Amino acid sequence: SSGINAEWPLRPGVESIVVLPTGGIAISSGSNKIKVWDVHRSGALLTTLSNHQKTITCLALDYTNTRLLSASLDHQVKMYDLSSYKVTHSIKYSAPVLSVGTTAKNSHLIAGCSDGIVHIREHPSPAPVPTKRPLSAINPGSGGYFARGKNIPPAKKDVVSGEKETKRTKLAQYDLHLKRFQYTEAFDHVVKSRHGPDIVVSVIQELFRRDTMKRVLSGRNEETLQPILTFLVAHVTNPRYCSVLCDVAHILADLYSPVLGMSPAIDKLFEKLNKRLKFEIKVQERYMKLQGAMECFFTATGLS
Repeated sequence: SSGINAEWPLRPGVESIVVLPTGGIAISSGSNKIKVWDVHRSGALLTTLSNHQKTITCLALDYTNTRLLSASLDHQVKMYDLSSYKVTHSIKYSAPVLSVGTTAKNSHLIAGCSDGIVHIREHPSPAPVPTKRPLSAINPGSGGYFARGKNIPPAKKDVVSGEKETKRTKLAQYDLHLKRFQYTEAFDHVVKSRHGPDIVVSVIQELFRRDTMKRVLSGRNEETLQPILTFLVAHVTNPRYCSVLCDVAHILADLYSPVLGMSPAIDKLFEKLNKRLKFEIKVQERYMKLQGAMECFFTATGLS
């Protein structure tokens, strides 16, 4: 028969569903919850998982079909062990996650976000376990006999004597400031020290993530405000940084618009920033008009 064998009323709605290879278990997502169903028992509910804060947009199985991946509008991707349905890993992204999946052999985790960016994370391959030669093949008294066990890594309970300390990687100055919660010093350092715009924007994103950007920008004088405005004027129209830097510009406008007119240098930089933004808006409007005209042309000529 091709009729419906079972129906499961789910509220509110179903965003995604996956079925295990055995065919006996189905997993669905709706709102911020994941539900596990027994198909062979007419859809009996086995368990409910509530590990996300916002709507779950996508479910997927990993390459081995032993892990469940869930993506959500709360910027999170979570991984569950299907033997216990417990969260084993959680990854936070910069925007709501709309889709997620893995490559063959789970070598990479791929997530697509609402800001149009696809994130690819490589899973580190496990270090090869050194093979141990059978003792019977080593002649007693030889160099190999006395060197046996040299390449076998110590167990956790073993005490290692005379091991050389590994040299620690030196942190950048702005990383040291962030580690010590010196947010203003970290921001001023990257802006004034000729770091590339990628590093400056990454520090700004970290400050936004820690909800300290407004505090870092407030209470500044002419000397400490000029480098920030100069950086915005230089990079605010770059498509890679525009979204973040526009947020910074909005905060500066809210904080310092009441005192405009008191410093000619600051007024000039705000004027330059305003002109750059207006010019960029005009350019984007022209691009959109051109795109609309081209779409009309392609539609009329049947080329779409």
